[in-house]
Amino acid sequence: MDDRDPKSLKRTRGGRERLLHVAAELFNTNGLAATSLQMIANQLGVSKAALYYHFRSRDDIVEALMAPVIADASEGAGRFNLLAPELRPAAARAFYTDFVVIHRKVIHMVFFDRKAMPGDLPRRVDTLADSVACALAGSPGVSAEAAGTVLVYGIAALVARHPELSDRDLRDLVGGVFNTLMVPEGAQAATASGLVR
Repeated sequence: MDDRDPKSLKRTRGGRERLLHVAAELFNTNGLAATSLQMIANQLGVSKAALYYHFRSRDDIVEALMAPVIADASEGAGRFNLLAPELRPAAARAFYTDFVVIHRKVIHMVFFDRKAMPGDLPRRVDTLADSVACALAGSPGVSAEAAGTVLVYGIAALVARHPELSDRDLRDLVGGVFNTLMVPEGAQAATASGLVR
């Protein structure tokens, strides 16, 4: 069978998954807006028509890539938001570490290419990122929420910059960032009072 046969992608074991994997790589490399269906087809070695067996448009591919991301983030946010406020930062930290490792292939697209996403995906991503940031902050207030936001986006940027790391090394790196930047509230107060003197 010719590789350009439109049926080759659908007959290939895991054709949809392979298409999504290649699309994610191209989206991360080129950005959402600059990646066309033709580029995805070329990378796969199939005709553009073969892609239509699985997806009607590039936006449908983005939606398919984002569906598990949004589902996992919604579930995680729902879980840690049910906890007592003092337990939320640790739960959010554990959740976000798992989240960025599991979704590392699309993390750049999730956090830094939202404007090119279709429909209401940008708003949904913003809402979920804010929820994680607030839970990481652990206390109300603009400065605490800003610190949580810096953690969410800073860790996302770090994950996107280091695709070569194994999952274990990435977990260690994210854990190290949290250990360095998440100072318990009592220690923050002690440090601040020590600086004032």
